[in-house]
Amino acid sequence: MKPGDFKVVVSISRRTEPYFHAARLGELLSARYPPARVHTVVVWTKYPEAVLVRLRPVLEGYAQVYVHLTITGLGGTPMEPRVPPPKEVLAKIPALIAFLGDPRRLRVRPDPLVAVKRGREVISNVEAAAEVIARAASLGVKSFSTSFVELYPKVRRRLAAAGWEAIPFLPAERERIMAELSLVAERHGAVLYTCCVPGMPMSRCIDGELLTALHPLGERCRADKAGGQRPLCGCTHAVDLGWYSMACPAGCLYCYAGGRSQALL
Repeated sequence: MKPGDFKVVVSISRRTEPYFHAARLGELLSARYPPARVHTVVVWTKYPEAVLVRLRPVLEGYAQVYVHLTITGLGGTPMEPRVPPPKEVLAKIPALIAFLGDPRRLRVRPDPLVAVKRGREVISNVEAAAEVIARAASLGVKSFSTSFVELYPKVRRRLAAAGWEAIPFLPAERERIMAELSLVAERHGAVLYTCCVPGMPMSRCIDGELLTALHPLGERCRADKAGGQRPLCGCTHAVDLGWYSMACPAGCLYCYAGGRSQALL
């Protein structure tokens, strides 16, 4: 089959939080990529209600939905002031799995791993990530993904403006943390992948082969590597629906988006 013969995988969205833009993104999805054209809709969110409530009327019309649910363990802290606490998000996993129809269509992301300090106060989510993996796996989740925060200049500036200083993860520490978290996942019958972490195996957050295997009608989608991604990204071809200009008021201090992403809607 030629690339144009496949139905498209639509991603919502690497560039913004769909919870805050569900109405607009739902309209765009229906208008530009109606169900007849779409193999899978991949939703990235920190808010289960984005799928279970706000986008649900639209998503119900599509053959397959796959969700990346980010639970860093920092919800409700100064790092993620307007994100729900992890216990609250974890409680929605059974409902998410029921909606998706298969636990393999849900990947939980304790991502990124962050460590910061302000005077004697230290915030790190490494231990919380282990707890998130253990709890989510006990609820049936089989796939996890994580990475270490990228300390871009804009991230350092945002942290500094709030009085925080990033604590870098040294190479040996990264290896130890990944080994420990991977062991937690393994003990619970799950797998932990890394997302664009130097020295770690390449993985796919959007995996055309997996989406084909999970498709309820057995339809195939493109499995060739996507263009325009970071060199260590193994994601397969998809169309991302969403823009950095769509402001996200979650307030995550380590956010990779520009300053507008922090503005309140």
